Amino acid sequence: MQRIGEALNSPSYERYFEQQAHCPTHGPYTAVYALVGGQWVGGYCPHCLGADNERQRRKDFARQRAQRIQKMLRHAGVPPRYHAAGFDTFDPVTEQAGWVRDCCRRYAETFPERLKTGTSLILSGEVGTGKTHLACAIVREIVLRHAHQAFYTSVSGAVRQVRRTYDRNSEQSESEVFDWLAGVPLLVLDEVGVQTGSEHERMVLFEVFNRRYADMRPTVVISNLDYNALAHSLGERIIDRLLEGGTALRFTWDSYRRRRSAAGVTL
Repeated sequence: MQRIGEALNSPSYERYFEQQAHCPTHGPYTAVYALVGGQWVGGYCPHCLGADNERQRRKDFARQRAQRIQKMLRHAGVPPRYHAAGFDTFDPVTEQAGWVRDCCRRYAETFPERLKTGTSLILSGEVGTGKTHLACAIVREIVLRHAHQAFYTSVSGAVRQVRRTYDRNSEQSESEVFDWLAGVPLLVLDEVGVQTGSEHERMVLFEVFNRRYADMRPTVVISNLDYNALAHSLGERIIDRLLEGGTALRFTWDSYRRRRSAAGVTL
């Protein structure tokens, strides 16, 4: 349906006329008709036309939002094993496991507030207890519910991203990688504490944590280490910054993988 304004401004416009008309929904109105290219166009109720335009605007917005969310999910770095990870698919084997899951769910559901305050989260405990599952569930919830970008990576993956920029054929500079790691609304950093402890790795971690703290960007840290070992690995300064208003959750239950193996379940 051609808007009357477009018709009046068309190079093929010839003349127009007005007449009173009646809309079953909105009542009487002045209908405007224009002769364009030998054909009469227009006559639509302006209120109906406005409603149609608003419906189309909402449809376009919803489509663009869905496309943006799918793009953010593709760039979220979630491993294929955890593409369907959610809070409802997490098996709370103990009462504490259920409490930890609910804490992670609340963190994701209230992420806009966490983003304003830069509230971070530490998930620590033995291997196979579901830390990565819940972290990826947080990533997916933040993208799908709040349309905020979140990015999951391991420490070694972050370091590799930086090192790749030293190749003369790299399409990114070191500063661009650091801008991404430091600027993404939520960064989930896995395998913290298992790194080799090289000077370059410490530099990368310090740069990322320091910039995110300064910019009040929340970070989720995943580690197999307990608090003391993690503080020794990262340094008290970084731990203090992560826990400034943040939360540390301990995964103290038995490994899912060991339990399934003992039950004869093929992994």
